[in-house]
Amino acid sequence: MPTWIKFAIVGVSGFAVDITLFTALTAGLTLDYFVARALAFVAAASTTWIGNRLFTFAERQHGRASNQWRKALSAALMSALPNFAVFSLAMMWFELVYLGPQLSLVLGIGAGTVSNFALSHFWVFKDRAEERAQWT
Repeated sequence: MPTWIKFAIVGVSGFAVDITLFTALTAGLTLDYFVARALAFVAAASTTWIGNRLFTFAERQHGRASNQWRKALSAALMSALPNFAVFSLAMMWFELVYLGPQLSLVLGIGAGTVSNFALSHFWVFKDRAEERAQWT
């Protein structure tokens, strides 16, 4: 199975965590949309990091989990820039639309996916054996 398909499968699980927690925090606990968005984003980033480590890039030799998590969090934060920018713009556009916040969430996630895949593939989950071979 191609890596990008595995990445997409893991992404769906992250999306499920993201939208479920976002909706629960905003509808159930009536948290501010942007606070809820940040919390849901961290939970989704954690979910996808574990899934990508164990499934998408399982064949690669991994370094220490804590180092990889820092890279994954950095990549998620870098990918959050387009994600949150699109989310913010969409919130203005769909302010009065039923499920506007959820639609904005989906559009934001879509905007961050491409950079997240590239950073994950070439940096976060880079094969340690391949990295060592470059230096020998």
